[in-house]
Amino acid sequence: MKIATMKTPEQVTIPLQQHAGEVCNPVVCVGDIVSVGQLIGDGTSMIHSSVSGEVTAISELPHPAGKNVLSVVIKTHDGEKKDFKPADLSASKMSRIVRDAGIVEPNGLPTVYKKADIDTIIINGTNTGDLSSNAALMLNHPSEIVDGLRALIKSSGAKKAIIVIELDSEALHVMRTETIPDSDIKIVATPTYYPAGTENTLAKKFARKKVPRGSTPEDRGVLISSIASMKALYDVVHDGMPMIKKTITVTGAVRSPGNVLANIGTPIKHVIDACGGCSGTPVKIVMNGAISGVAQYSDEVPVIKTTTGILVQTESDINREPPAPCINCAWCVDECPIGLMPHLLYGYADSAQFDKCAELYIGDCVECGMCAYVCPSKLPLVQIIRYGKHGVAEMEMEIETGEVEA
Repeated sequence: MKIATMKTPEQVTIPLQQHAGEVCNPVVCVGDIVSVGQLIGDGTSMIHSSVSGEVTAISELPHPAGKNVLSVVIKTHDGEKKDFKPADLSASKMSRIVRDAGIVEPNGLPTVYKKADIDTIIINGTNTGDLSSNAALMLNHPSEIVDGLRALIKSSGAKKAIIVIELDSEALHVMRTETIPDSDIKIVATPTYYPAGTENTLAKKFARKKVPRGSTPEDRGVLISSIASMKALYDVVHDGMPMIKKTITVTGAVRSPGNVLANIGTPIKHVIDACGGCSGTPVKIVMNGAISGVAQYSDEVPVIKTTTGILVQTESDINREPPAPCINCAWCVDECPIGLMPHLLYGYADSAQFDKCAELYIGDCVECGMCAYVCPSKLPLVQIIRYGKHGVAEMEMEIETGEVEA
């Protein structure tokens, strides 16, 4: 499972929000000449240029989240790689190094820890059936991933680390045979896939630390990270290169499905073309997998730091079966990694009973999509729950401003 390296596109569009939090402030202007790895956005996280070239525009442009976001457009040209020096591995500087490199997890949160008493690190190396970027990284860069993890262990002071990999993955064998982990690094096989957002479940399953509602794994001394972040951490520690590329699975109705290494800011159309283009007429493009991904309204949206996959579908790939009434089978309850009751949340959100949604902890939903995936009635559970979350947020805002009574 090789990772193909894409040709640098003639132009990239780099959104200044590729993380949870506020949009970064641009630190370049139209007409500026930038180098690979140069800082172009500063704020909650750092955003760097993935190419060398000229800044031709800074404007609101399409984003994979379905909205327009302030973005930096760069027309590329051949340029010298910016001269970086290897990062200092001291614990006191690692958090700053990670922030400056702009390393972001698949859930949009920076790969940094705020607590001083981290005991255990868990690296999520599982994949869905249609995404294989984690496996591709482990097959192609096993030692680099372990070295990145060593850097995180050193900086956090953790006593142990666990890399979780699917039981039937070829990457499991490679990681066990081609790396020499330290005694404090353990590789564990699991039959289960853990999507982004299931950090609390990972902490409970593999660190035996139950995370109460309203808390995070860090509150229990557990740091959850990803395979891609370990590779990015290796890149910054050993090569001084910030997070400016992503390994992406391109699958579905494409002529040459596979994993490609793409510059952040590359339009997803170019990524699909790098895999031979579409095989048939595409009617839907889903970013980040069939289960938890989001359908895109344009193939001009760019690759960002949270991009893990691109799924292309033709008309024959799409199930147009209309939803049926809920039969209360509770399959969604069994599948929910957070322990919620999606069928009840769906009903309350659909009828705008947002107070009931709040009572059932709708805000804890990580939108992993597992409930909708197993629903025999084909209900749009994630979409309606997402609507309910917005309704709860508006209700709480009205209560806070005094527009309605609590």
